Amino acid sequence: MKSTSAPSSSSLSSSPRAKKMDRVETSLKDATRDLSLSKLKSGAVVAAVLFVVFGLLNSLFEGRVVAELPFAPIPLALKMSHRGLPGTDPTDCSISICTNLQKFLGFAPPRGAAGAGLFPMPDPKTG
Repeated sequence: MKSTSAPSSSSLSSSPRAKKMDRVETSLKDATRDLSLSKLKSGAVVAAVLFVVFGLLNSLFEGRVVAELPFAPIPLALKMSHRGLPGTDPTDCSISICTNLQKFLGFAPPRGAAGAGLFPMPDPKTG
């Protein structure tokens, strides 16, 4: 609690500074709230786009074997990897788990690999 005594000369000089700090803190809170809202909106858009893309890929590759596993997976993984495929071969793999399985087993190229993506970066050493 603050006392009700007369303000000293040092508190008078810090009063504009305190007001400025309050304004800066308020603007920082507003900017943080706006940033959080924009992150939420962009995250929702990305989620919607990925939902549509994965639905499209699943419909394009429905019933097709896209990979052949070198092992028979455990029953839980078998249900995920063999989803939507005809036949009983446990080594057949559908598109629903193929990309995640590549990343998990370490066969997928790293994200920053040269030549990955639509626009590969030129090699500066050969330039």
